Amino acid sequence: MSYQNKKKNSTIPNEWFFFNPEVEPNFIDVKKIPKKTGVIFFNDNLNIHEFCIGIQPYVVLCQRCKIKFIIPNSIFWANRYKAFGIMVRLDKKLKTFSFKNKSNKRYFIVSKVHNLKEAFIAKDCVDMVFLSPIFKTPSYPRKKPLKNYIFISLCFFFKEKVIFGLGGINNKNFKSIPNRYVYGFGSISFFKKKYG
Repeated sequence: MSYQNKKKNSTIPNEWFFFNPEVEPNFIDVKKIPKKTGVIFFNDNLNIHEFCIGIQPYVVLCQRCKIKFIIPNSIFWANRYKAFGIMVRLDKKLKTFSFKNKSNKRYFIVSKVHNLKEAFIAKDCVDMVFLSPIFKTPSYPRKKPLKNYIFISLCFFFKEKVIFGLGGINNKNFKSIPNRYVYGFGSISFFKKKYG
């Protein structure tokens, strides 16, 4: 499916709340979240199965409120929870993982990209990509924002995918991003302040 066709697809939220239950144990008020906003569950520490078992109450909330959600790196748990997509790691297993999913085309394959090296790994495997970080972010203060020319280069590199910005973004500074290929954005602090 081309980028332009995906862009017209109203089933893809253009805003994504990145939610780590370990760091933020109090879930935002899902009743306030508009349907244009989805939830991406993530965690860097727990075993994937342990993590996916733990997020079940939040998944149920999303399902009840018809909020689309993405879970990390597991077709098994995506099947069990009927997730909208799967956030994958950019490692050696990615191509095998992507091939298994594309055989039935049930989920959007999603990843974060921070540089050109990661871009080459992700290009043929993902449907949606989050370019990060766009601005300085309190969540990861040591990470420097992408330089403008690198960001634009990545946008052209992924022009057939659905592209999102991530890192220090809110609905105001998102409008200042100088590229027409960006479909939406992901954030942590913006949604916590707005819907927490």
